[in-house]
Amino acid sequence: MKARLLVALLVLPPILLALWAGSHWWALVIFTVATLGGLEYYALMTQGGYRPYRMAGMAWLLLLIVANWLPHVVSLSLAITLGFILTFTLALFQTERPILNWAITGIGAVYIGAMLGQAVALRLLPNGLEWVFLSLAITMLNDTLAFYVGITLGKHKIWPRLSPKKSWEGTIGGWIAAAITGYVVVGFTSIPLSPWLGALVGLLGGILALFGDLTISMLKRQVGAKDSGTIMPGHGGMLDRLDSLLFVIPFVHQVALLVVRFGG
Repeated sequence: MKARLLVALLVLPPILLALWAGSHWWALVIFTVATLGGLEYYALMTQGGYRPYRMAGMAWLLLLIVANWLPHVVSLSLAITLGFILTFTLALFQTERPILNWAITGIGAVYIGAMLGQAVALRLLPNGLEWVFLSLAITMLNDTLAFYVGITLGKHKIWPRLSPKKSWEGTIGGWIAAAITGYVVVGFTSIPLSPWLGALVGLLGGILALFGDLTISMLKRQVGAKDSGTIMPGHGGMLDRLDSLLFVIPFVHQVALLVVRFGG
């Protein structure tokens, strides 16, 4: 518990400072965490007996983030096309389960690159700073309250096959915290939503955070790993910290796009 808190106190301030500083600094943070997460993913798949094209997958992953950051330089369609061509071409030279290993490679690149890349695209939108902060706040408060409520009150397991410790009590506590967070953040920022719509965004984000968490749990169980890595004591690996955010960020990004399109 102490290790989790210490790591959070050390890591969170520079992340928030980069978010506040602007899109270039924020993009650097996203490139860093995406690289660490991608390396963990391909290491997990290798541990599970698969043979992903690690270097090609990492190149595709980072190109997808570039496409979200600099769409006037690399369009998303170009990034997707180049990634497919590169990885399919490599599959031609592999004799053992080429399609399976190609799929493992592509899933990792798109899962991390396309989903996390939207954190960069979100920062570039009007009120981007507040939108990203909303995403982070929803995710962190949901996960934190779900954890503490779960360990103190949790009795009814929600999905033992994927996450034996996760309970309905903790999950619902996290959802309530996420809804309150959405209400408060929208109420005190310039995000052009009513606080009650902010609460709805928070609640839906909390629900998606659960599935993001369970997705990483499924991947780890598939390959027999407890954590995705050991980079953060008390937290596990980078993917263990990104799991919920990988579902919440794209959702909030799409909400923000709708608000921009229809003028708030």
